[in-house]
Amino acid sequence: MTAILRRASGREQSHGGLHIRELDWLMLVVMALSCLGVVMAVSVRGPQIEAGPMAVMKAQGLKLLVGVIAFMVAALTPMRVIRRVAIPVFILTVLACLLPHVIGRSHGAARWIKIGSQQFQPVEPARFFLVLAVSWLLARVGTGLASFRRGFLPAIGCAMLLALALATQPDNGNALLAVMLAGCIALVAGVRILHFAPFAVAGLGLMVFVATQHDYVRRRIEDMFHTTPDSQVGLGLIAVGSGGAFGRGLGQGWMKMNYVPEANNDFIFAIIAEEFGYLGSLFVLGSYTLFGYVCYRLVRQVKDPFLRYVVCGYALMICMQAAVNLLVVSGWAPAKGIDLPFVSTGGTSLVFCLAAVGLIGNAVRSDRTGSFSTADEVVVT
Repeated sequence: MTAILRRASGREQSHGGLHIRELDWLMLVVMALSCLGVVMAVSVRGPQIEAGPMAVMKAQGLKLLVGVIAFMVAALTPMRVIRRVAIPVFILTVLACLLPHVIGRSHGAARWIKIGSQQFQPVEPARFFLVLAVSWLLARVGTGLASFRRGFLPAIGCAMLLALALATQPDNGNALLAVMLAGCIALVAGVRILHFAPFAVAGLGLMVFVATQHDYVRRRIEDMFHTTPDSQVGLGLIAVGSGGAFGRGLGQGWMKMNYVPEANNDFIFAIIAEEFGYLGSLFVLGSYTLFGYVCYRLVRQVKDPFLRYVVCGYALMICMQAAVNLLVVSGWAPAKGIDLPFVSTGGTSLVFCLAAVGLIGNAVRSDRTGSFSTADEVVVT
């Protein structure tokens, strides 16, 4: 992956070395987590399906291959082309979030689009293009970021559009995550924090209203404060605690045998902790910490506003997704079906997370070579 970014970057400028070195670390972390995902897919699903571990490895390897192709496309496509299609494709993905009402339904909620034997969650591409749309809307404003109408409203309006589409599924967790993601990008860009206050109060009231209207939301919140051993979170905590310092050993965990629900996706961290123990958990936590730190250094180095917001947005997208998943498994947040980036077996999440990493490298390269500039297209305010 790093070789692709290097080859595409052409001749390095004297001040570009740091970018390449940090991209090396970024690729190393992503590759380590992706390989862990393949190993855990075989460990969790191998004993459960009739075809055996080899079939699981092939299936997960195919998902990873598609993800690598998405990474290459994102890393090599000119940022000007990506910027032009960002908002139109974002609108299409928002509309796609309404399609599960017509051609797919799962667990009592319309969240999956089914085409033949294949299915995917449209929220993943929608969140991916939300970052691009918000980044461009903020960058084109220029010095007008402090304005409510030109700075705050377009960015949060995009997030609210997606949140409303997700609320119809209903997928309240991803709706909240989309608004938080757009809000964080806006704050980093320089939007005034006072603009968020009335919306934060309204959002808190809406969350309380949703919790009182839906029994499953109320049960999940109650389970977070009063976790029982037979609940999903309780079983996950048992798996985490039973691993000890060094774990039971790869493939030796027993909580994945239909005890922990969604052991290969939402609660895969619990199985990692059971089989690899405290050291395995520390590796996962350290990997995401290193990912965030490297992206933080890259954000500080990128000069162009749009490219800087893209790097920041995708770093936040992956780190926030990982944080929510880990908080749920550890019992600090209500149960929510959000994959652990690069590690869970969900193919849609893996593909778009790898594409996000490709765009991070693309944005850093474009900024260093000067092949993209927002200055010529800034709206005068």
